[in-house]
Amino acid sequence: MAELLAQLVPEILGLAATPAAIVACLLLLGSHRPYRNVAIFGGTVLALYSVLGAVAIAAGRSVDAHEAGEATTVRDWIGLVVGLLFLVGGIIAIVRRPPPRPAGASEQLPPWARKLASPEPATLVGVAVVLALVNPNVAIFFSGVGSVVAADVPVGAQAVGVLVLVLASVLDYVLPTVFYAVTGLPGRHRLHAMRSWLVRHDRAVGAAVLLVFGTMFTVRGLVRLGG
Repeated sequence: MAELLAQLVPEILGLAATPAAIVACLLLLGSHRPYRNVAIFGGTVLALYSVLGAVAIAAGRSVDAHEAGEATTVRDWIGLVVGLLFLVGGIIAIVRRPPPRPAGASEQLPPWARKLASPEPATLVGVAVVLALVNPNVAIFFSGVGSVVAADVPVGAQAVGVLVLVLASVLDYVLPTVFYAVTGLPGRHRLHAMRSWLVRHDRAVGAAVLLVFGTMFTVRGLVRLGG
């Protein structure tokens, strides 16, 4: 079990360091009903990834030993491809010219983020599903689930591995909310400043995240395939 968790460290770190999720949480904490909104949004992500992880475990347990060996090879190639895609995405984010900001605009939110200013529950669920499925986290999550499914461990240990990945995917919602709840007004001002900084530097932050985790996944994929 310890060996499996050690293999999942890159995925755990990647899932817990998602700028888009942090911005979404900080926007919701500034909305009219912050705790309810964060609970619905983060709960949707939690439920979605839990279902995906459970389906992956069930599918993985149904294969025989020969197929399991092939699944391990496929996992290694998927991890390598994910890493290379992240590297390409990071390079594109660096070299691409950013769109011009309107004069006097200090904070220009993406369209999905603007929907979270005064959200209804249905809007929260919809944006959460889209964000969970189209940002790099889904590739990181499936990379981790692939390692869990390919590991020669009991089903209980696999369930724990997937649970760790699922919990890591919602840390971006849990930690800012706890900070918001316990620090009072000064802490909330810090969170607002953090949101503004992330929005202003979204391209640089996104590029850095993609390059760091792209390097990690690429190196690990090459080592696994070369071994």
